[in-house]
Amino acid sequence: MLLCRLFQLRFLRFVILERPFVALLLLTLPLAYRGAEAQSPARNSAPAQPKPSTITIREGSFEIKFPPMLIRCERRDGENPDVWSPEHGCAASIPVCDNGGHSGEVLVCLAYPLEEFRGSELQAAALSVSRLDGYNSASDCAKRWPSRDTRDIHAQRIGTLNLQAATAVERETSHVAERSLYRVFHSRACYELDITLATALPSAFAAEDVPRNLTEEERRKVKASLMEALRSFRFLK
Repeated sequence: MLLCRLFQLRFLRFVILERPFVALLLLTLPLAYRGAEAQSPARNSAPAQPKPSTITIREGSFEIKFPPMLIRCERRDGENPDVWSPEHGCAASIPVCDNGGHSGEVLVCLAYPLEEFRGSELQAAALSVSRLDGYNSASDCAKRWPSRDTRDIHAQRIGTLNLQAATAVERETSHVAERSLYRVFHSRACYELDITLATALPSAFAAEDVPRNLTEEERRKVKASLMEALRSFRFLK
């Protein structure tokens, strides 16, 4: 045992005096190993959770799922139920979420983000879900339409629902709202689901600021995203 210890000491002395580079390497290896071990991720760490492909809203007797790209518009003013946030996307000269722009109380409003359409005529595009007061039968729900401009009234099945569908166009001096309307009577209440595209006419701008028109492809893209959410609508009871 003593001879072995003497041999180790002589070998260490030889390395330090004759091979200093080897000695330095032997001393730094443990430190390098510890540093690499500290930087490596923990083996037992949980994998990153994927972003949800849909978001679910449960509102009273129904639920609706929508892609995360859509904006959920929220009421921010308790004294004024027609003020929705964020204003950019949830508000327009002709309302897309406000109760005043619909046949009843708006329960949910989902808007398409406008960033990719900056400089265009589009002011807002949204899907709203309303419960209509005073419609006491399925016949009332299907036949009573407040706007005389309501057109193309027909039965349509979307998802799990048998709906009464229609279209309407609302015009103001320099603005237009195109609406696709869908109604269903459930548990003694009439519900209306609207997809609305609100645009500004050139007359709303100075000549040098007139926005470009949306292409048909862009219109289809916006409506398809909102329709995806509408298709997911279902009653819970």
